[in-house]
Amino acid sequence: MIYYASNHKVTERRTVKRSAPRASRPITSGAKRKAREASAPDAVALEVFSNALLSIAEEMGALLIRTAYSTNIKERHDASTAIFDCTGRLVAQAEHIPIHLGAMLSAIRHVLKRYPASGMRPGDAFIANDAYNGGGTHLADVTVAAPVFHAGKLIAFVANMGHWPDVGGIKPGAAMTEGCTEIYQEGLRIPPMRIMREGVLQENLFSFILLNMRFAEDRPADLRAQVATNQAGVRRIQEICAKYGAARFSALIEGVLDYNERAIRARIRELPEGSWSFEDQLDDDSHTPGPVPLKVTLTVRHQPKAHMTFDFTGSSPQRQGGVNVVYEALFATVAFALKATLDPGLWSNAAFERVVKLVAPEGSIVNPRPPAPVGGRGTTCQRLADLLLGVMAQIVPERVTACGHGTTSVNIHGYDPARRRAFICIDGLGGGMGAREGHDGMDAVQINTNNIPNLPTEILESEYPIRVERYELVPNSGGAGRFRGGLATRKDFRMLADTAFIAHADRHLFRPWALDGGEPGALGAHVRNPGTSNESLPSKGGPLLFKAGEMLRAQTAGAGGLGDPAQRDPRLLAIDLADGKVTAAEARKVYSAALVDAALEQARQL
Repeated sequence: MIYYASNHKVTERRTVKRSAPRASRPITSGAKRKAREASAPDAVALEVFSNALLSIAEEMGALLIRTAYSTNIKERHDASTAIFDCTGRLVAQAEHIPIHLGAMLSAIRHVLKRYPASGMRPGDAFIANDAYNGGGTHLADVTVAAPVFHAGKLIAFVANMGHWPDVGGIKPGAAMTEGCTEIYQEGLRIPPMRIMREGVLQENLFSFILLNMRFAEDRPADLRAQVATNQAGVRRIQEICAKYGAARFSALIEGVLDYNERAIRARIRELPEGSWSFEDQLDDDSHTPGPVPLKVTLTVRHQPKAHMTFDFTGSSPQRQGGVNVVYEALFATVAFALKATLDPGLWSNAAFERVVKLVAPEGSIVNPRPPAPVGGRGTTCQRLADLLLGVMAQIVPERVTACGHGTTSVNIHGYDPARRRAFICIDGLGGGMGAREGHDGMDAVQINTNNIPNLPTEILESEYPIRVERYELVPNSGGAGRFRGGLATRKDFRMLADTAFIAHADRHLFRPWALDGGEPGALGAHVRNPGTSNESLPSKGGPLLFKAGEMLRAQTAGAGGLGDPAQRDPRLLAIDLADGKVTAAEARKVYSAALVDAALEQARQL
């Protein structure tokens, strides 16, 4: 049985003859379709128009990052911006956070379910965060959307998403909190609600929202930034409409979606037909010990139109811990993997819905029933990205990297006696990217569905009672191979006040896999007081209490290598030895004596 995406609910259909989800594309007669194609804008017009929309989305993103109050947004850039047509189809999204494609993809459709377009007015804005009823993927991602009018007619929507550090719940930043087994415990659930009516803030609603959140005094500044960001997007789209006219604007949007659909199908036709499977696992779900299996079977078909089916049957049932992934996040991860392996130049928009079919069994980790918790969906999406890249490596190995580090997100919270206020510090650490054909993996980067920079040490230390005493690459953490996997990082946090730590990471038990005979990457770790007690801490869960003066070491995983280590270029190994990325003792364990001797001689000359 095939499950099609229909308004982002997983519904059963008993035929595979249709090449697109029913709700994502209007049904037209052959004559109408031919007429539309004949009058479609040319490629140059589409390129100009699509880049104009993308520039608007990127301008919105830059404005949000510059004006938001939250450290998550202004420093870590944990935000995204997008433009939709008047029916809620995603047309353009700025290149910020790939996983936010899911949070944005159905946001407007959920708004339109509750608020008919006929009742919307200029200056309106809508807020939502719910993963089951609001188009979100977890509650910390708060979306603000606004309609765009031209000559009194609704022509589009703009939206942005910002990660608020706390939205209530059982503990500050409740994602992955031990004992959090329902979404109700993860924070305040906000279905689409009208937060601005014709330019006027709905104070009663906003007061209710703030009353249910910690650090509420900071959120009005974030909301103002999100509303202002949308207002800038509205003005820019109205400028485009003034140039093109509403009819031409709508025709160009349709052309952009049609063009991207044709481009995706063309890339799929370059692949062989067939079916392939791949399996991976999470360390645990933060609640129940033991691995969490993930499985995908990919089927490629060229008829009746080129399309791909991703079947996740065999993945774990939904879990008590917050690692469950709703459909929007699953689809976003699939879209990322396809964009990365088929053609990075593909536009991120609703055209993917026309081409991609997902089989996501209801009640599984990739299609949970409410009220399953979803706060830690980011960790699972990283593993799902590995899963998808692993299956794509069987078809186009030259376009795929070996497995990378995944996610290591640190939540440290408590009371700051110097500033006399409670705080929550969220930091994401980069790690190794997998090796790829012709290149070593990159060191200390975010990968896959993450695209978030680390929190700068100067900002962290100026805003929180924490001192960073070490932040460095981890030697020997990249898997050996013809091309080496990227190196992990370690960061030592010295607590200057009593604090609590919630772990949100993976790859502490299962090493990142390699390709084509390479070696896997090193494991990640959390350690309390390294050098003294050296207490090993779990990859997920908490809060774990730290006294003032204690230290937390967060270490990400390395990444897998590619190819036989015996075939590594001695000059590349020499550079690694000279830079300290690989020690001579470790090199002798994985490379031949002759290769290491040659590399050491070259290293002395560098």
